[in-house]
Amino acid sequence: MEKVKQKNVMYYIDNMNIKFSFIFYALIFLIAGITISIISITFVDDFRMNLNYKYEDMTARYNIPENGSFTAEYNQDQTEYTIYNANRKKVCNFVVDYKKERPVQEYIYPNHVSYIEVSPNFTKHDRIIDSALGVINIVIIPIVLSISMMLCVTIFIRRKLARPIKLLTNAYKKIENNELDFTLPYPYKDEMGRLCLAFEKMKNCLYQNNKKMIRQFTEQRRLNAAFSHDLRTPLTLLKGHTTMLLSFIPKGLVSQQEVLDELSIIYNNVKRLENYVNSMTNLYRLEDIEIEKENINFDLLLDTLSNTTKPLCSDIKYTIKTNCSRKQILFINLEIVNRIYENLISNSIRYANSMIDIDISKKNEYLLITVSDDGCGFKSTDIERATLPFYKSSQDTSIEHLGLGLNICKILCERHGGTIMISNNQNGGACVTACIKIV
Repeated sequence: MEKVKQKNVMYYIDNMNIKFSFIFYALIFLIAGITISIISITFVDDFRMNLNYKYEDMTARYNIPENGSFTAEYNQDQTEYTIYNANRKKVCNFVVDYKKERPVQEYIYPNHVSYIEVSPNFTKHDRIIDSALGVINIVIIPIVLSISMMLCVTIFIRRKLARPIKLLTNAYKKIENNELDFTLPYPYKDEMGRLCLAFEKMKNCLYQNNKKMIRQFTEQRRLNAAFSHDLRTPLTLLKGHTTMLLSFIPKGLVSQQEVLDELSIIYNNVKRLENYVNSMTNLYRLEDIEIEKENINFDLLLDTLSNTTKPLCSDIKYTIKTNCSRKQILFINLEIVNRIYENLISNSIRYANSMIDIDISKKNEYLLITVSDDGCGFKSTDIERATLPFYKSSQDTSIEHLGLGLNICKILCERHGGTIMISNNQNGGACVTACIKIV
């Protein structure tokens, strides 16, 4: 229980802001310094007193008779004392060397000097000790307080600053080396904790931006590769037909109708190239599109999607199911959702045999639009790559179809805060679900 309390106290201290923490540490160490100074001074004084007591036992006492007297003749560093009795007769005399001896104590009682005490000389060793202890008594307070303040600053820096500074330094080095997959484990909520938290948020933003840039770069390379691959065929055809015309027309080996047929083929391939260029331009624009959402009644959304379905499915049967209330309010961009829906329907019609099923539902924060058909479905390789730009399955031999429908759906779903899921339904046909965030 006591350990838990101690941990709670230390946790509270570590969570204090830097200003109050330093004041707290300074007060603690100041009190400790003053306490140590008082104890040290008391110890030194006791030692000096014991040293003096040792010499008091060796003190010589010269009594002065009642009504007697004494004289003291001072000569340079010596004083000669002479003691007389009441009849002025000399009792004794002695010499005190003030340069070497300790002071003479003259005791008066009640109105006259009753005796004189002369303490013996300090030995050289004891004199050095006594002098040293006197110096220590003078300097002990500033020295102890200075040491306590230095300890205060050292411990304060170690407990409050050293760890977060080390964490931030290591984090900076990792960011410099483009290593962004790390955390800053600093649990306290003081200024350094807030700084570490801000640094952590900055690092996370860099990490997310870095992932986004890598993903965009990868998608860009993949897009360029797909674009280059699909351009190769019409360019090869254009090159072949123009070479043939340049070779045969000057020799008169082709008729006017054959020339027109060749020009028609060249024109169709130019149109195909134009479609590719326009599609690429639209893809780049989709990456930068801004999604402006508004509150839309589900009834309005259903009517809009139904109006889109009718002309597209004029030659095929379809069913629309929903579990949403018509009064449900959705926070979406109606135009973007309708565009996603249109691409899903168009893609499904291309592969369906006779029927497509449309299911519109709500799950948590997402609107789910699922379109399935009774066609041949996706192969395992198609499921993994179906949303890539310009990707077409091996079963799709259409020249006009560029393979962008599901890629456009994927981009628009992600821009709307959702995603797209590719699978096959129980009957073997394709099943594509667009998840669109509605909050």
